[in-house]
Amino acid sequence: MKIYGFPTFNLTKVLLTAEELGLDYKYVALDVTKGEHKTPEHLKRHPLGKVPVLEDNGTYLYESAAICRYLSRTCGSRLYSGDAMAKAKIDQWIDFGSLHIGRWLTTYFYEEIVKTKFFGGLVDQAQLAEAQECLALHLPLAEAQLGQTNFLAGNEITLADTIIFAYVHTHEVTSVNLDAYPNILRWYSALKQRPAFAAAMQHFPGNNIFH
Repeated sequence: MKIYGFPTFNLTKVLLTAEELGLDYKYVALDVTKGEHKTPEHLKRHPLGKVPVLEDNGTYLYESAAICRYLSRTCGSRLYSGDAMAKAKIDQWIDFGSLHIGRWLTTYFYEEIVKTKFFGGLVDQAQLAEAQECLALHLPLAEAQLGQTNFLAGNEITLADTIIFAYVHTHEVTSVNLDAYPNILRWYSALKQRPAFAAAMQHFPGNNIFH
């Protein structure tokens, strides 16, 4: 089993999931500066030249959440569930966290980090204002949930946590302030202290996705 990638929060989802599952995999780092993600070889893995990509028994799989679900199923649905409603609750938080919280955290990350550092652009304050307004609407739901349970979908860690953690991780390098959400910060800190996080970060330069 191989995981192809370069530092992105989508790669964090996959590596963190693989480590929580205790999977034996090989990480293959692609060098963006050399265009290794656009080579004919990688375009066979992902037709748009994106990452992460999973290779398992000669078959390629992309889209980070799909990879995470597949990895879980190879381990008897660990981090997921065999129960239909429990699985739906996990999917609910994956979708809610990705489509709402993740979307707006990504807006901050793109505007303040990617756009300015890599493209020399200016921050679009209107985009940040919209993101701030939407996060103020959606973060309280996660805050309330984490006031009742240790993790997003209950008291055991699931794919909802490994996937949504990757989005929340970006707040460390943006102007997003989570001080008003102590339960989210407690959850975030707990995940960062797990051995799987340290193991996943070993694949990033300087053990930090943002270096």
